[in-house]
Amino acid sequence: MILVFASSKGGAGKSTSCAAIASAMALGGERVLVLDLDPNGTIKRWSGKISLPGLMVEAVPANDFTRVLQERIASGRFDHILIDLMGTREVTLLKALARADLVIIPAQTSEPDLREALVIASDVRDMAETKGKPIPYRLLLTKVYPLRTRVMDFVMAELARLKLPSFHTALVERTAYREMFLSGEPPSRSDPLKAGREIEALLLEIDALTEPPRQRAVYHAPMPQGVPV
Repeated sequence: MILVFASSKGGAGKSTSCAAIASAMALGGERVLVLDLDPNGTIKRWSGKISLPGLMVEAVPANDFTRVLQERIASGRFDHILIDLMGTREVTLLKALARADLVIIPAQTSEPDLREALVIASDVRDMAETKGKPIPYRLLLTKVYPLRTRVMDFVMAELARLKLPSFHTALVERTAYREMFLSGEPPSRSDPLKAGREIEALLLEIDALTEPPRQRAVYHAPMPQGVPV
């Protein structure tokens, strides 16, 4: 499965969601490759802080993207390839969309993020029309405050009005997601009761969008001592 993480706006949570999902897949026993096309190299730097069996991260220059992707697909070494794109709209975005089994569009709960998410969604639909084949896509709300806010109400109303397909699961603003890039520790392992369960629910939604729907062996981190199961 090829998952493309796309946003034309920085700070939307693109690299965070990509790394969290990739590490959870690897912890579940799957072979995962992340192609990091973001010039910031956030996921590539993160991968140097942790070693997970089944997880490989490769920084790829935009000019080499098509060749590298074709070679990695042909190798048959990976169950999933996740692509972390640049935080801008450029030609590599269209190339990645054309290969995607699912496009994930991370966005914070703000009007600017929602507006940029609509731009990416339009690009996905245009590419699907060009290919003559649907390309599934979903908006993923990130950095969501635990308490309901007026901004959140606005965003939810806009999503309904615009009929923008979205994941039911959102990534709440949690320390585990921020500390991941400092310590290297995946949120599924550092915070299994909260962040881990969010990622688990998100993976189940992702699997339900595949054809046919996949069954996954989900990673369950050991429960902290003293916490009832």
